[in-house]
Amino acid sequence: MDTKFDSTADTVAESLRKMIMDGELKGGDRLVERNLAERFGISRIPMREAIQQLEREGLLDTFRNRGAVVHMLTASDVKEIYDLRALLEGDAIYRSVKRLDNETVARAELVHRLLGDASLAARQGELNREFHALLYSRCGNERQLKVIAELRSQVERYERLQDTLLVDTPSFQVEHKSILQACRVRNARGARSMTIAHLNSARDIVMQLVESG
Repeated sequence: MDTKFDSTADTVAESLRKMIMDGELKGGDRLVERNLAERFGISRIPMREAIQQLEREGLLDTFRNRGAVVHMLTASDVKEIYDLRALLEGDAIYRSVKRLDNETVARAELVHRLLGDASLAARQGELNREFHALLYSRCGNERQLKVIAELRSQVERYERLQDTLLVDTPSFQVEHKSILQACRVRNARGARSMTIAHLNSARDIVMQLVESG
């Protein structure tokens, strides 16, 4: 019984997360628990658990009289999130580089080539996540990777509105290439500094989107 409950809540949380990431649910939108439970064909208990899960991830805010509302990022939120991402992702790649095997590097190189393919513009967000995940994968701290994923999800709704950004902005692919080259030669310090610089570039773009409303 417990396993089924957790599985249902997790599945619904993933669906709601995707709705936020895709912009179907926008900042300030209210989630009506009863209506969503009917839409997904489930009871309100797993729906409530899914909403609580997304609240813990920072995607939703819960108010006494309004219930759950999609969190609206402020410029201050963006700065805090990217400051944390720079610390955590810089450290993750620094420790991961020393343990990367050739197969993982080769997979990252393949993803990098796919990122440069304009015909795959609709998959840029997915490929970008995979590229970084591969290079962080040997950091040896699963909790750290989980927090990185949660922080990314808080701003990804803005990043995914710019799915073609990595195709249209050559500097992003240049930055990826530099990070990959540092990993290829196992230059941990270089990979860390380049990753932080890359995140700062992304932060500036997301900040502009948030400030423009």
